Amino acid sequence: MAKELTYEELLMQNSLLKKQNKYLSEHTERVEKQNEKLSEENKLLNAEIKQLTIDYNWALEQLKLSKKKIYGASAEKIAVDYGQISFFNEAEAERTPMLPEPKVEDVIRKSHKKKKRGTKEIYKNLEVVEHTYELPQEELVCPKCDSEMTFMRWKTKSEINIVPAKVQLIVHKEAVYVCKECDKNGIEGSFKYTKSVPSLIEKSLVSPSLMAWIMNQKFCLALPLYRQEQELKRMGVNLSRQTMSNWVIAGSKLLKPLYDALHQNLLDRNILHADETVLEVLNLPDRDKPVDAYMWVYRTSRFEERPVVLYDYEEGRSGDYAKDFLKGFSGYLHCDGWGGYNKVEHIKRVGCLVHLRRYFLNALEVQEDKKDYSTNAGKGFLLIEKIFKAERINPDKPSEKNKYTEAEIAEIRKTVQPQLLKDFFDFCEEYQGRGMPKNLTGVAVNHALNQKDTFMTFLDDPKLELSNNAAERAVKPFVISRKNFLFCNTPNGANSSAVIFSIIETAKENGLKPFEYLEFLFENIRLGNDVTELVPWSEKVPENIKMKGE
Repeated sequence: MAKELTYEELLMQNSLLKKQNKYLSEHTERVEKQNEKLSEENKLLNAEIKQLTIDYNWALEQLKLSKKKIYGASAEKIAVDYGQISFFNEAEAERTPMLPEPKVEDVIRKSHKKKKRGTKEIYKNLEVVEHTYELPQEELVCPKCDSEMTFMRWKTKSEINIVPAKVQLIVHKEAVYVCKECDKNGIEGSFKYTKSVPSLIEKSLVSPSLMAWIMNQKFCLALPLYRQEQELKRMGVNLSRQTMSNWVIAGSKLLKPLYDALHQNLLDRNILHADETVLEVLNLPDRDKPVDAYMWVYRTSRFEERPVVLYDYEEGRSGDYAKDFLKGFSGYLHCDGWGGYNKVEHIKRVGCLVHLRRYFLNALEVQEDKKDYSTNAGKGFLLIEKIFKAERINPDKPSEKNKYTEAEIAEIRKTVQPQLLKDFFDFCEEYQGRGMPKNLTGVAVNHALNQKDTFMTFLDDPKLELSNNAAERAVKPFVISRKNFLFCNTPNGANSSAVIFSIIETAKENGLKPFEYLEFLFENIRLGNDVTELVPWSEKVPENIKMKGE
């Protein structure tokens, strides 16, 4: 039988139990706090792991995209005219051993599908030189019966011949007349002179044709002045690149009034495109190092009957440059999503759906399966594709014109496109609502929603385009030339380039031969004619300057 505890012993035991309970309670509290701390640390670690995973996936996407841009073929095809092939392996790259020699009809005619034309029609754009080969009279004897043979027909074959450029030294001899009677009587100053054509540049050897040739070689064919210097030397002419550079700058100043006239014509339109590209200039005032300036391009719609393409050199990328250049313009401006264009007054921006498509295409390119369109990137991409397909437009062929009439496009944009745009932006908003992860698809969706209003502007007018490809194509010739001469030495050189590129590209867009048009302009300039009246669509432009069969 257990000994019964005394009251004092019970009190002591109770006190001990209280102490033990307090200790256990405090220990439990400490453990709970430690658990809470560990739980918070675990949450932070999980969040850090999640962020690191997101950052890793983002970096992996960027790496894949960079590799694709460097080593992979572009999914968005560029017109062959603007393709770049290595200077040294171009012949080998383009070589097709089994390809048969083209026939003269295939070389001269624009299309095989056109109605068959007669010989005169085929050759109408080329000078035709005929060489005839006849047998002497004594050989016109039949090998079988010795009878005299008579002419039946011509058997013909053709070849394309190139006549190389010929350099001439034109000497203008101005007759000087003197009065012998005055001379006898000691009267001075009794002279008369004949006048030849004025010089293009005072006390200079440069002629309109030489100026046009140098500009065409450099700005149309992307041949730097140092290579022209070498080529001229082989032709027996010693002209330094420095001399030619001076001529180019002087010539651009002569063309500036025409450039200004085209600028005003551009501002009078109601639909324009704009883009810009970087240009390194070595010797900027008050700058110790080369800096990235910009060449801006502005052009009319591709569907204008009288297109204008203008370049503008500026020492930066501020939207103020676009604002100043387009002062006086009011209407629609196709451009990319860069915010600088918001500074341009009196415009309504037209977003580029090809740019937007490119964002989703980039997201597709970094997937394990690039053709898996069940992903969010794939879904967004297909929804944009439907917008292009509705108007039978191939976004990979920027030079291709609309297959529908203006009235048909207007109907499509009234009945079909609004629903397709709604479907696309509903998808984007739903994706955003789920919380956009840090990946290329999220970037694409964010870009779409931020520029939503501009992407829907094309519904306003059937003359508006789904993309800014027209401006991007106008930038290409400059970009190609830039790769060859890399930079401009001075702002004067860059400004000159802007003027000359503008004249040449506008001429090309209007179906004129650049060299012939430049020569025509400089001939009129030296005669003192108003160059502002010689815009590419002027009735004063001779027919021989116009491209045939376009």
